[in-house]
Amino acid sequence: MIAFPPRNYDTSALALDGDLTPKSGSADHGAVLGSTTNKILLAGLPPLLVYLLTSAGMAHWLDSGEFVAAAADFGISHPPGQPLSAILLGSANLFPVGSLAFRMAILCALLGAIAVTALVFAFEHTLGAGNLVKRSLRFPVALAAAWWVGGTYAWWFQAVRPEVYALQAALTCIGIERLLRVSLANREGDVRPLYQGALALGLALANHHYLAILALAPALWLLPSIRRNFGWRPFGWSLAFVGAGLATYLYLPVRASTEPYLNLGDPSTPGRFWWVVSAQAFQKSVSPDAVAPFSERLADVLLVTGEDLHAALLVVSLLGAYFMFRVGSTRKYGLFWLTLWLVYALGRASIGFVHGNPDAIAYFMLSYAAIAVLAAFALAVLLSALAEALPSRPKVAPAIAIGMALFAPVQAARSLDASSLAGFTDTDVFDDGLRRELPSDAVVLVHNPQTIFRFWGGEAEEMNRPDLTMIPLPLLTYPKLVDRFVREEPELKPLLRSYVLDGSLSAAELQSLATMRPVFIEMDVRVDREMMDLIVPEHLYYRVLTADTTDTDEATAMRSHAVEWGSLYERLGRPLDPQTKTQLLWRHYADSLYFAAVGDSNAARRTVDAGLVLNPDAKELRALSEVLETAAPGEPINIRPFTIR
Repeated sequence: MIAFPPRNYDTSALALDGDLTPKSGSADHGAVLGSTTNKILLAGLPPLLVYLLTSAGMAHWLDSGEFVAAAADFGISHPPGQPLSAILLGSANLFPVGSLAFRMAILCALLGAIAVTALVFAFEHTLGAGNLVKRSLRFPVALAAAWWVGGTYAWWFQAVRPEVYALQAALTCIGIERLLRVSLANREGDVRPLYQGALALGLALANHHYLAILALAPALWLLPSIRRNFGWRPFGWSLAFVGAGLATYLYLPVRASTEPYLNLGDPSTPGRFWWVVSAQAFQKSVSPDAVAPFSERLADVLLVTGEDLHAALLVVSLLGAYFMFRVGSTRKYGLFWLTLWLVYALGRASIGFVHGNPDAIAYFMLSYAAIAVLAAFALAVLLSALAEALPSRPKVAPAIAIGMALFAPVQAARSLDASSLAGFTDTDVFDDGLRRELPSDAVVLVHNPQTIFRFWGGEAEEMNRPDLTMIPLPLLTYPKLVDRFVREEPELKPLLRSYVLDGSLSAAELQSLATMRPVFIEMDVRVDREMMDLIVPEHLYYRVLTADTTDTDEATAMRSHAVEWGSLYERLGRPLDPQTKTQLLWRHYADSLYFAAVGDSNAARRTVDAGLVLNPDAKELRALSEVLETAAPGEPINIRPFTIR
């Protein structure tokens, strides 16, 4: 039976010194693991090495290309602008080795390792609360738990690609560690960690303010004890440090006024600044997953957590929560970590959850940490009880604790295939058809955000196709973006004006523009059926036909389309990256709609079958396949039921 201290156990005297090293004469010599510097190196170097060895050599899908484009000249990405990421990731330009995307990935690997290191010390502080865990066990158990978390897909994947989440995790974990440190101090302790944590919070708010705001709620459980020890004055100074971090937002209007390559929202005026920072572009959008009942979305969150972190850890964490709530001196820390888990789990569920989207899973990074530290607390208390039961064998419990840390590679092995981007080249392969092989002075109208970001990222790195104009159709509502296109290329004005006013592309204006420049459209479910008679597949897009287009021209374009697809699959190889597979699947579906609409049922069937190879359970493709089975040769299919309006 585990002997707990009385519920009113006083831990005010347990102020932790910097390296948690016992004083001379202490009986617990196993706690001596070296200086704080040695602990930092031990905690951070292994994950750093793993992240570096598995980093991407180029931008991945999703927002990575956009962030590369922003970093190329310290530009401004999509709302809320991420000013701190723009500054920090932009500093990768100063590195002398590799592509910009690779340099940014290396920087994210370092930030990911910093996050894990801060987590180790945050866990160690938690294990020290209440004096339930022997000092010699705290660091190795904390190390095991943090390494386990750092080896999950949710954490690992953010540390190997250009993104904002590794930086967010580093700042949040530093803030948590600092807050826990000061909460354990007595009246004579050092209050400066509170200010350091406040600065980290302010900087986190300047990077991803939604995730940073979620971290505020758990802190409320620790503030009363800090106030009792240090009074109200430190909180005033803390607000000043938060404000200092928030001042990073001033970067947005200053940089926007210089019109960088990427300047989404152009926050150079107070009104547009607020539009960007408040992320109004997303406030009226509803993702399909958000339509699902909240209970279903929360169930998805729990399921993914159990799969990635391991279900056994969830069970052990319940025991840890019980131990923490059992003792009065540890109860507030149990409430802190449980609240941390709750706000991030509910926060993600409230805005929808997309399976297979690493950006969505990034929201679980801190909730994973909360589960892990609760499980670590349970195991550490049990090991302490074992040490008490075996006084003649004092090394048994520490040896088990160290063994737990050495067990962390098991988690890394579970996540390796999904997390590693070493050797990833898919986006580079796509770049040929998306950008490099297009004719001179071409105009490309793009629907898919990932194509948009890929185009920007590739051009920002290579700067080899300044003659191309890519029009990001979903982003034309962003302030000043249309004005910028019209100012730089006046011939685009009639087409853009009709699109903004009518919400759809004008066939007449497209064909008029096509007489001056090659015009391409990315096939999408939002392309009108009437438009399909005016376009023909070419490369990975569809070329707008003109009056002088001959049958031979159309046949040549169709051949280039087929050749591009053959080359694409040959160069991609196997196995396919999950996000690459998603891109291929979507393009196959869009292509099949075109072929079905123009009456080429054989090509439509081949395209549908290619998509079903990627995902046999794709319901949209299966439904279209069933219709095609009964279609007569040359009979156009009514595709309206399969499109989005």
